Amino acid sequence: MISFPDSVKRKGIEIYINTRLTKLAKTRDENEFYRTFDQILKQMESYAGPTRDALGSVRNSFQRRHPLTQIARFLLQERLCKKVREKLAQNFFGNWIMEADKRDKLEKEGFKVPWFFVVSPTCACNLHCYGCYAHEYTKNQELSYSDLDRILREAKEVGIRFLTISGGEPFYYKDKETGKTILDLAKKHSDMFFQIYTNGTLLDERTIERLAKLGNIAPCISQEGFEKETDERRGKGVWKKICKAREDLSKAGVLHGFSVTVTRENADLVTSDEFVDDLMARKVSFGWYFIYIPIGKEPATELMPTPKQRNHLREKVWEWRSKKPIFIGDFWNDGPWVGGCIAGGRKYFHITSLGDVEPCVFIHFATENIYRLWGKGKSLRDAITCPFFMTIRKLQLDNDNWSAPCTIIDEPEYLREAVKKHNAYPTHAGAGTIIQGKIAKYLDEYAKQVRALTREEFKKMCNGGHDTKNVSLSKTIKNHRERNKREFEIQSKKSG
Repeated sequence: MISFPDSVKRKGIEIYINTRLTKLAKTRDENEFYRTFDQILKQMESYAGPTRDALGSVRNSFQRRHPLTQIARFLLQERLCKKVREKLAQNFFGNWIMEADKRDKLEKEGFKVPWFFVVSPTCACNLHCYGCYAHEYTKNQELSYSDLDRILREAKEVGIRFLTISGGEPFYYKDKETGKTILDLAKKHSDMFFQIYTNGTLLDERTIERLAKLGNIAPCISQEGFEKETDERRGKGVWKKICKAREDLSKAGVLHGFSVTVTRENADLVTSDEFVDDLMARKVSFGWYFIYIPIGKEPATELMPTPKQRNHLREKVWEWRSKKPIFIGDFWNDGPWVGGCIAGGRKYFHITSLGDVEPCVFIHFATENIYRLWGKGKSLRDAITCPFFMTIRKLQLDNDNWSAPCTIIDEPEYLREAVKKHNAYPTHAGAGTIIQGKIAKYLDEYAKQVRALTREEFKKMCNGGHDTKNVSLSKTIKNHRERNKREFEIQSKKSG
């Protein structure tokens, strides 16, 4: 039997997928569309190895014609240009599937590869939004282009092919020595896919034209609601600019999404059907909800959504995902689906513009810095398994309510214990307010209310409850519990 190199197999998968997707883009018969997509997924399962179960779940959704699967038709037939479609095939299917064996091998060796991570090349920005979580970071120091390049090369060495870029404003970034930008980085690493959180104001026609040619960047534009709410926080005229950017992105065939910070003031609006329907009308395909955390510029606990507002957000997001053709993620309330808190390298982490490696973009403490690690001959892999991260993950194993998963606002004692145990340093002035003082006391009371409100509902999720839609969720929770414990035990032994 002939054994082909991985590079040949990878290219074969890319060609197969692109050929089939090109056919699907022209297929107007709905039944034929779903039959062909099923054939693609079935073929991919034969290559998938350790990721076969995940692909099987996706295939099952297509066979049931779940409303979310309609996104595939919109993307292929209406929303994506050829280059973006090809990069999704290459990086989301080909690379992910072909590197499943690499990730599985690393896991058996004691290293669990995170899904992705966030890097903030700069914290400089052309806007000055109140409540910005990144506002207090140093503005005049940035990661150089060469350092970003090295970080991405080390990420690919362990099988990470998806990267989120935040800031500051990523499209504001320009390397001081070379003048290179995030677009240049994406071009060099064309075998990765990038989600970029942006305020959208710098997405002019020239930039969008480059995005369409690159194909491996999906801008995720921030907003607070509609024009009134967005302009109040971000500045007059910002709403009109981002609406124009979305229109231009759609015309160019670039995948784009949204990002919303939920506050007590806008919670009712951004959980309305009117709001999400408007996003779909603008051809937005995906997006994320984030709860306001009292850090950054002028932290204000009164802006945090109430526990009831937060619970209502979960109900609406889960309802939309069962009915509407738009993928929406909730960074806090989706804890039951992803096994609790994903921070500390379990599923993701954050690298700041100073090189500090934080457990989460909202936890501004660190014990490792990428430059210090490189100076010791170490790499990104060592940062992911640092004792500070491992302690956070160990403490999270005790959390019996993943509807309240957060190490900051739901189980604040976990963060305090980990910071104290490892003498983690604040990555900017004022970061310590979430673990001591007035804000910390508020978070203690907030956490009690959230846990009390969600505890019984989470028990129903674990048991399947009276609603059949939770049956698969109960299995997911059970599998995550077993996997979390197993992965931590293996990794903690190897890392010492």
